[in-house]
Amino acid sequence: MQVARSLPTPRASDAHGPGAHGKGGPDLRTSVAALPTNLGHLNDGRWGPYAAAIARWELLLGQPVPDPTQTGRHGKPVLAPPFVQWLMGLDPGWVTDLDVPRTAALRVLGNGVVPQQAAAALQLLLCPRRWQVTT
Repeated sequence: MQVARSLPTPRASDAHGPGAHGKGGPDLRTSVAALPTNLGHLNDGRWGPYAAAIARWELLLGQPVPDPTQTGRHGKPVLAPPFVQWLMGLDPGWVTDLDVPRTAALRVLGNGVVPQQAAAALQLLLCPRRWQVTT
């Protein structure tokens, strides 16, 4: 049985392009840079080990996955803000319609909060039974 892998969490540093990183494994920009460049959808091998996770997220969000890269200033593929916005479960245009440069949009997204994670954290923190002390 193959285990589905999730893409790494977006970070503010993802605006700088793929590169060498710490010991925690590849970040989002490096993971996306390593994907095959053929265009297509989930069944063409483009998403590799992430295909199952991408398909689940599409289903949960009710939104198709945008292209993970766009052509950068120097003609090379770079991480696309609409893809990061989609990964975070935000509505289309939530950040990308702000009319800011790509790197600023990625910085905003990388410093942002995934609403579903915040909701789950608040539910756990506000659950009175979870914090009752039994004697």
